[in-house]
Amino acid sequence: MAAISSEVRFVKAFISQKSSKSFAIPLGFNEYFPDPLPITVDVLDYSGRCWTVRMKKRGEKVLLTLGWENFVRDNDLEDGKYLNFIYDCDRTFYVIIFGHDMCSEFRDFPQVVVDVDDYATGEDDEEVEEQK
Repeated sequence: MAAISSEVRFVKAFISQKSSKSFAIPLGFNEYFPDPLPITVDVLDYSGRCWTVRMKKRGEKVLLTLGWENFVRDNDLEDGKYLNFIYDCDRTFYVIIFGHDMCSEFRDFPQVVVDVDDYATGEDDEEVEEQK
């Protein structure tokens, strides 16, 4: 394995015909993977959402397979968008998606706040208030 920093990167265009169901990592990037290859990696988008994706080796090619389709669908990937992969040299890829205008596509997803105390008791605030 080559001497590496704490993270390495590559950029690749998304082409649906080739990359909708699986995604081939550039061959030159293989030197950064541990041996043996991890069974799964985490793929995180700009918003911090995470997908667990299976890694598979076919000959010299390393592919992101099972779970990759979910990442494609959830990020509305389409032909001509560019993906900037940042690999932590362990098991995580951070992906920044660039649109057709070559600007990063920051998606601000709504945060859902759930009061875990409600789940702990199985009661909501109104029922608790009525009991007092």
